[in-house]
Amino acid sequence: MMGKQKLIIVRIVGAIVISMIALGSSQATAQQQGAFPDKLVVGTMVIPPFLMKGADGQWEGLSVDLWQAVARKLDVEYELREYTSVESILDDAKAGKIDLIPVLPITEAYEIQLDFSHQYFRSGLAIAISKEKSAPGLLRFAKRLISTDIIVVVGGLLLLSLVAGIIVWLFEGRRNREFDGGFVQGAGHGLWWAVVTLTTVGYGDKAPRTLGGRMTALIWMFTSIVLIASFTAAITTTLTVGELGGKIQGLEDLPGLRVGAFAKSEGLSFLVENGIAAQPYERVRDGLQDLSQKKIDAFVLNEAVLKYMVKKEFSGVVAVLPEVFDHYYVGMALPTDSPQIEPINRALLRIVIQDEWAKTVERYFGRHR
Repeated sequence: MMGKQKLIIVRIVGAIVISMIALGSSQATAQQQGAFPDKLVVGTMVIPPFLMKGADGQWEGLSVDLWQAVARKLDVEYELREYTSVESILDDAKAGKIDLIPVLPITEAYEIQLDFSHQYFRSGLAIAISKEKSAPGLLRFAKRLISTDIIVVVGGLLLLSLVAGIIVWLFEGRRNREFDGGFVQGAGHGLWWAVVTLTTVGYGDKAPRTLGGRMTALIWMFTSIVLIASFTAAITTTLTVGELGGKIQGLEDLPGLRVGAFAKSEGLSFLVENGIAAQPYERVRDGLQDLSQKKIDAFVLNEAVLKYMVKKEFSGVVAVLPEVFDHYYVGMALPTDSPQIEPINRALLRIVIQDEWAKTVERYFGRHR
């Protein structure tokens, strides 16, 4: 009897152990699969061309396409929940009210608050400026020719020519009828000779005949070579600067200007860290609108978003400078210690190595560097 009781106890204990092993295996499998709820909540907000809302109300964009591909591979259900500000979507993600944000810069500031998937896109910051309304070409050229810099250079050349002319007149005035006359008349003859010599026109109507006059002429001719080369360089520089005048050329030009940036964005953080005051905008469109109306001088944002928005809505009135700085990657953001991150990462890696992903990126951005 005691033997049978022991056997029953052994069998019960064995069953319990087997059940516990099976339960642990089941839990491990569930954890490995990400322990997905019945339906994931995915937070979205308009960030073209990553996240966009079509005329039919359906979401589209690079990050939407990527998430849909991930969801198909994982066979999970999801719903999209729209947000209107970065702050609100971050707060809900940190609180676990949403399970995923399809696109967010992978930065130290965000990594402290959330966990990230593997990166799937490389980007950086760029500067948008308003396009100047150009005057007609001839008028624009004329304005540059009468700029202060050119007037100063021409005045300097005339002053040097006058000095050379007076020196020649001092040598030639009494011995050469071509330079005779009082100081004013003689200096005028000398100035005329110096200018035609300087410009290598050399009409030949006046030529020094004395030794002192010819030595002065020799020195002036060699000096003229240097002066004309310098004058040409000054004219070229002034006209080039005039073509670009009033425009921002790069990041180093931003301090002291009216600069805008998307609120709670990497661009705004970068500007603040580098001591550049910036006005935050809750919507990119509002910032670009103010830029087009010259209420601000520049707008800093993700390069891809800027180029897409300018091409779509502000072509001809806003331009994006070619300089890209503060490069960073973007990925999907999840609440800290989210059990879904590993399966999402595995699915993500399988997708981004395929040719179809390269075609998707090219569809939204063209050939991306």
